[in-house]
Amino acid sequence: MPICKRDGFDLNQTEGKNETFHDNDLVFCCYITKRIFRDYENYFRHVMAINSTVWQCEATGKDGLTYEEAVKSERVARKKMEQFKQSLRAPVLLVIEHARQSAVKTLNLIVSKFLRKRFFLNEEVTVTNKKNTVFKVVGIKPGDNMPEPGNGIYEDTEQLEYRLRAPNGNEINAPFEQLRRQRAEFNQENLAMFIKNNVIRVDGILRPKPEIYKQYVTEPNINFSSIFIGKMPRYSPAKIKRPEAKDTKKQSTLNKYIVKGEESTVKSKADTEAKAKLLAEEMERIRLEKLAKCAEMEREKAQKKAELMSRVEQECYDLTTKTDDLERSDQSVLPTYHPIVTFLPVQLLGDAFMLREFMHTYRGLLSGVEVFRQNLSFYEMSRAFSAREVAGPLSDILLVLLGTIFDLQKEEEEECPVAYALGRTPATREPYISMYNASNSHRYAKRHFSFNLNELPLDALTLSEVLRLHLLASGAAVLEKAEKWRIMYRNGYSSREDPGLQLRLQYAHILRALKTNCIAQLEFEDIMRIINCLMAQILTYSGTINVVEERMERTAKAKTELRALIIAENRRLAALEMTKRRLTNEHHQQCLTDEVKQDAEKKKALGEQLNRRIADLLAQSDREQRKHEQQVLKLHSELFNFLVYLGMDRCYRKYYVLESMPGIFIEHSPDSMMDTCLAQPPVNKSPAELRKQAQLPKVRKDLRIYLVKLYSEEDKKRRKPNNKQSLENKENQENRLNGHGQGQSGEQMDVAAGDDEEQTPPTQFELLMCSGDSANCIVHDEHHPQRKVWSYIYQAEEIDALIRSLNPLGWRESELLDELTQLRALIEQHVKSCPHELLSLDSEKKRNKFISTMHSETQRKYGQANFGLPEGTELNEVLRLHLVDCILQFETDIYTGDLGRLKIKDMEKWRQQLLQDDFDAQCKLQWGPGLMYSDEVPADSDNESHEDYDDQDDDKDEDAIFLNQYARKKYGKYRDPGQYISQSQDASSTESQTHRTQVRNLASALLQVEQAIGRRFLKEPFGFTKKRQDTKQDQQKLICESRLQQWEVSLMESTSYAQIFLHLNILHDSILWKHSTNKSLCKVCRRGTDPEKMLLCDQCNGGTHMFCMKPKMRTVPEGNWYCHTCVKNLGLINATDDKHQEQKKRAAQKKRKFIVDEVDEDVDEGVADSDGNDEDEDDEGSDNEETELSDAQDDKSEASSISVKANGKAAAKGSSARRSSRRLKSKEIEDAMQEDDDEAADDDSVEADEAEADEDNEEEDGTEDEKVCQTCFYDGCEVCCSRCSEWYHLECVKLKRQPRTDFVCKKCKTNESQRSRRRPSHVDGDADDDEDHEEPQAKRARSSRNSLRISLDKSAANNNINNNNNNTSNNNNRRSGRRTNDNLPLNSAALYDLLEQTMKHQAAWPFLRPVLTSEVPDYHKIIKSPMDLAKIKSKLNMGEYHLNEELLNDIQLVFKNCDLYNIEGNEIYDAGCELERFVMLRCKELMLPFRPSDMNADFIC
Repeated sequence: MPICKRDGFDLNQTEGKNETFHDNDLVFCCYITKRIFRDYENYFRHVMAINSTVWQCEATGKDGLTYEEAVKSERVARKKMEQFKQSLRAPVLLVIEHARQSAVKTLNLIVSKFLRKRFFLNEEVTVTNKKNTVFKVVGIKPGDNMPEPGNGIYEDTEQLEYRLRAPNGNEINAPFEQLRRQRAEFNQENLAMFIKNNVIRVDGILRPKPEIYKQYVTEPNINFSSIFIGKMPRYSPAKIKRPEAKDTKKQSTLNKYIVKGEESTVKSKADTEAKAKLLAEEMERIRLEKLAKCAEMEREKAQKKAELMSRVEQECYDLTTKTDDLERSDQSVLPTYHPIVTFLPVQLLGDAFMLREFMHTYRGLLSGVEVFRQNLSFYEMSRAFSAREVAGPLSDILLVLLGTIFDLQKEEEEECPVAYALGRTPATREPYISMYNASNSHRYAKRHFSFNLNELPLDALTLSEVLRLHLLASGAAVLEKAEKWRIMYRNGYSSREDPGLQLRLQYAHILRALKTNCIAQLEFEDIMRIINCLMAQILTYSGTINVVEERMERTAKAKTELRALIIAENRRLAALEMTKRRLTNEHHQQCLTDEVKQDAEKKKALGEQLNRRIADLLAQSDREQRKHEQQVLKLHSELFNFLVYLGMDRCYRKYYVLESMPGIFIEHSPDSMMDTCLAQPPVNKSPAELRKQAQLPKVRKDLRIYLVKLYSEEDKKRRKPNNKQSLENKENQENRLNGHGQGQSGEQMDVAAGDDEEQTPPTQFELLMCSGDSANCIVHDEHHPQRKVWSYIYQAEEIDALIRSLNPLGWRESELLDELTQLRALIEQHVKSCPHELLSLDSEKKRNKFISTMHSETQRKYGQANFGLPEGTELNEVLRLHLVDCILQFETDIYTGDLGRLKIKDMEKWRQQLLQDDFDAQCKLQWGPGLMYSDEVPADSDNESHEDYDDQDDDKDEDAIFLNQYARKKYGKYRDPGQYISQSQDASSTESQTHRTQVRNLASALLQVEQAIGRRFLKEPFGFTKKRQDTKQDQQKLICESRLQQWEVSLMESTSYAQIFLHLNILHDSILWKHSTNKSLCKVCRRGTDPEKMLLCDQCNGGTHMFCMKPKMRTVPEGNWYCHTCVKNLGLINATDDKHQEQKKRAAQKKRKFIVDEVDEDVDEGVADSDGNDEDEDDEGSDNEETELSDAQDDKSEASSISVKANGKAAAKGSSARRSSRRLKSKEIEDAMQEDDDEAADDDSVEADEAEADEDNEEEDGTEDEKVCQTCFYDGCEVCCSRCSEWYHLECVKLKRQPRTDFVCKKCKTNESQRSRRRPSHVDGDADDDEDHEEPQAKRARSSRNSLRISLDKSAANNNINNNNNNTSNNNNRRSGRRTNDNLPLNSAALYDLLEQTMKHQAAWPFLRPVLTSEVPDYHKIIKSPMDLAKIKSKLNMGEYHLNEELLNDIQLVFKNCDLYNIEGNEIYDAGCELERFVMLRCKELMLPFRPSDMNADFIC
């Protein structure tokens, strides 16, 4: 390695090699050159010279190296040169001397060919069939058939035979083709190294160095004949350039200078001095010129170097610095993507994808999302935005989103009550004006519907109006407390930022359209705007913000862990390399010892030990590498488990990976453009230049070195364009072109010289670059014909092509490239399941197939989306017809349930006209506070005066005036919440007028039905529960009347069918349907059979069988009849009670005429006290019953116990009268008592019957568990033997229904066949006992459905079915209803079969797992004992059930909870009914006693 003669390398005079240093001396050490300096200036100059100098390897000639690289290269070269075989060095030097070549390359080829065809004497070789033995060549002879060469030179050396000697002394003969040399001892590399370092150029000829030739050839006295057979081959010597002959002139004669005179001598001397002086001056001038020229050359050289470095730095900056993608000139052509062609319009495609992704991402937060089976399918989404349907998937989507918002609002109100700014002076500018108007929308809902906006009934029919009210109420101004809470817990959210407020301000036409039309009639773009608004509103609530923040925290945590994992892996790899290097160094140190050098076996053992240790180290490293890859994959999965925005490319196309839809989706939307067209777009480089640039070093340091060398060579070529190159430069150039160039850059740069034809450079359009023409630019012209809004890729090859084409130096594409590279494995795995057949409907055949599949997939769920009307029916007509059906059905339920009746003459005509869209009210309609609003009566209508709503209100005029004043004072004039939105221009068209007329007619019809309902059948908020002593009843009545009248006002102001549906639902939910005669059950037996023998209460429509009363009632009483509950709670008096009181008074007068015996006053006081206690108990019972009546969730009234107080009071009066009368004869007393008893027998029949019912109800708890079948030992029996009082199931005694006569079991028939039937007496000993058996027993027995329901609730007891049996006498003879494991084992096979079939049923999906609080927050507040089928199966598997009833009770608990929490008509309620009927049928087949819930009461009856 030559060291340039420059400052920094010469030793200072004071720093000699033998200079000594002390321990406390301050020195500066250069570890690279192992030099020590005392002076820092010398040290600094030395270090700078080393680092700033470009070095060259002396052994290999490789240049462009640092000092360390040059030293290392020389060390490696010397090591390789030392490995060159000793026995071959003399032949090589002989060939070099004999060949006389001038080119090193040619010389290498000649020597290499010479050595490969010959083996020399005393050379060690191996034989192919004896590789483990090393032989020495001891002789060479020609082959058997080889002729003797004439010139003595053996050209065909491959036919020679060699005599070889083994180490043990044995000799063998071997042909040329069986001999081999060791590869490490002879190869092309170490041969070239040996030749290069041992030759010199003499007169242009390469000859061996004299000292080397002397060492290996001259001193050992070696010639060619001593090492090989024959003579040295002849080689053509290289041409030698002879120096040109010099111009030889004859020397002039010197005679004239020989003979001279003295004068001439003096003159010659003076001339000589003058010439010397002139010569000195000339030499000085030349020296100065030379110095100036050298200085100028140095300046030029420094200037050129500075320019070169500046150019290199600029080129490095351009090649390594990131810039804007559109400003780069090294772009590649991006791959072509698949355009997305679906059934949806292109403008809706992106929003539809985001909707699916939103519902997929936040499915745990959305309310009612289970309607889509946890996610919205692509077919449902396509149908939602392509079909016009009332109750289709579009309505379900909106219901889920709007319901979620309402639930989030309720959660917010629980944490912080929200009060709206009402009655304040609004601001004078937007958006504050709209915010105060929105506050009035909340007031509107509370005023006319008596509910908060988020409490209104929400379904597909009321959706449009509730959605309109919600949008009008969005962004309402709230009071300061709620505003501060929102700022704190909703990330600074305020009302003016509400997305609904922005929608209302920007797209007011949507609110105008919703006022008269259904949501499905809007343009799909407007519908999508509403959906985006609802999704944006959901994202503003604290619950959603918490979910987003949790995701962001998990993402940040995963990124941090991933970064730490990569750092740890890099450290591990570095430690691994250091360990390997340490082991190798230790091995080399051990091998350098004399003991190891002399012992080959020990050296071999050390090598094997090193290999084993390195192998173990690598094996452990592989295990840790696999563990690292698994951890990285897990962290990438956490990062990838949601919507991933990958980035943008050069033309602002956005790349997404959706979790709900596999594939990489590319969006080219106009809103993504961030700039305008460039004034001068850059011209892209040619493909050849791009290929060269791709082969450049990527590291800035290597790139700099390469560019310096490249530009330096170009400068040299420019300076010497015509000069011939020397032989040495030619050789170096040949080596460089043949791949033997020196330096790292020569290996990096590989220009494809084989490309004869230059490729056509791509255009700006093909490159997706800016063209500079805004009218024809694929980047900035959003209306460009070749612009694809949505496209996608899903194949691994397409992802590879995208990664290769992205520019790593562009701002946008570099980020996209990083994301793709990082998530590539996960993305490729995710996009494998891309449904490309759904995204490429580019032919009519594919579209038809998709439509067919879409209908088949969604028809089952949405087959009745338009209520059975044919496709293409106008939606307003669909809503009108369905609303007519609902009103007629509603009126029918009111009429048939005895809840009210229309005040018109011809009911059938009214219904027909309503169906035919020719409505006539047949009366003058009046509504509102004090009936202040009215319609004109048509000329051809039946002018019948409208009667008052309440039959008990006699002062109608006074109440009307008061209500009118109350409503005007509190509410004022009617104002629609959307009135401040300007109306559309076509509001007065004929079609709109027809629509308003139809809406008005249906509103009038619903108004008539509402006014026909009895006010006592209404509950909150339009009715109240009357109590006997309530001083606030009048005030409560006025409030309820006012609410209902406001409801009437808003009903008659309706402008759409959705508004009428909303009023209908609110009114429907405010009716006490449990008082309907259609649902009346007997209060005693809880059955609905024998309606012709059921007596209905004239107040509450509660029913009681006449034969269930004790004693039975034979005839229907005259006048009004009220049940015991109404009598007790409301203080009503039956018409027959007056007659009873008169008869009792007459009986009391008769009893006062005689006294049987003196009665102690203490006894009378005890009777009185007893009566008082009874009254107190009655009052407590009445309060409890009032609470039950006011419960809106209970649709069926419970049976109440009836206590008879008249007998006690009469007895008390009789005893006090007898104390003051005379004593009578016994005969007179008996006659009077007999007459009195006969007269009072019929009077007390009803009270006695109800009293006995109370007694039976009190004994139900004690008898329920005793009704055990004596055949199967299961409880829940239906029939009892009239002789032995044993209970049986109908199936066990082979009966299909209750017997109409007394039942006698088989055992009693066998044992007492000879005994006559004995008729037991009644418990009370009435004279009517003989007549009890005339009525069928089934009429007096309580239904099994009610008995089982009460048993489940554990709130009541069963009555004794057979009145002929004595309860007290037979209790000891009955077996316990709870069986044990000894007498009735668990029927596990039947229960497993029942559970398996139940869980596989199609309606079992809501009951397969527990209900989560996150899904239904208030579920566990209502349901105190939750149960599900999975828990039942687990308990059965764990052996927690010992009785069949225990498992069946848990199944029944599932359906009871379903009935308690869900309302009728709900999807889960219907599924529960269907599944329970299936369980009932299966239990009947398996002979299992199942107790159904109230959901299937009609099914049982």
